[in-house]
Amino acid sequence: MNILEVKNVRAGYDPEVDVLCGVSLEIADMECVAMIGANGAGKSSLLKSISGIVKIKSGEILFRGERIDNLQPHQIVEKGIIQVPEEGGTFDTLTIEENLNISCHRKIAKEKRKENIETVYHFFPILKTKRNDLAKSLSGGQRKMLAVGKAIMGCPELLLLDDISMGLAPKVVEELYDMLKKLTNQLNVPVIIVEQIVEIALDFAERGYVMTQGNIALKGSSQELLQTEEVKKIYIGM
Repeated sequence: MNILEVKNVRAGYDPEVDVLCGVSLEIADMECVAMIGANGAGKSSLLKSISGIVKIKSGEILFRGERIDNLQPHQIVEKGIIQVPEEGGTFDTLTIEENLNISCHRKIAKEKRKENIETVYHFFPILKTKRNDLAKSLSGGQRKMLAVGKAIMGCPELLLLDDISMGLAPKVVEELYDMLKKLTNQLNVPVIIVEQIVEIALDFAERGYVMTQGNIALKGSSQELLQTEEVKKIYIGM
């Protein structure tokens, strides 16, 4: 069963220009899917369209069989679709624990607040150590951990990760994704990951889509995509 279906979606920031030019894809329940492609290909715009931040011009977006493209962002969050943005996502003047607690918007998230915060602290122990510190005191990698933790506190039914490796050292990226893999496996939550580092994205996901100029150019299993000449030459540099 597909948890998400995107059908022939066109969207953009300008009435005259489309960033997404008829994108179609599907995500199965409990599946992890990677979106890869060059800067400007439309990957982040796709996530923003799913989240309701960018309104689509035509097409349909369905979550569990229900159209959501006519909903406001906060209504989409109520459905359980939670995005970790490329930048931001944390409040500098609040403590780590305050950041986590204010992310419990949904009824189920409020009910599971204690359980979820224990999960976040288990997977990201540095956040527990610093729980009474202001978020602005965190390093770049720790901020990403906090942003992911905030998403977990919302009890996601579909998690959208937007280029969370941006600006991080390679070792930090490796550690972050290793922990994310364990975390999402434990929670059994489906994930769409947008990531510039193709090898990491396809290692993390079971399946992937390659976007080019607002369209889906290739799709397949992670292993299949890693073996294609286009992916090897353009995105990996082999």
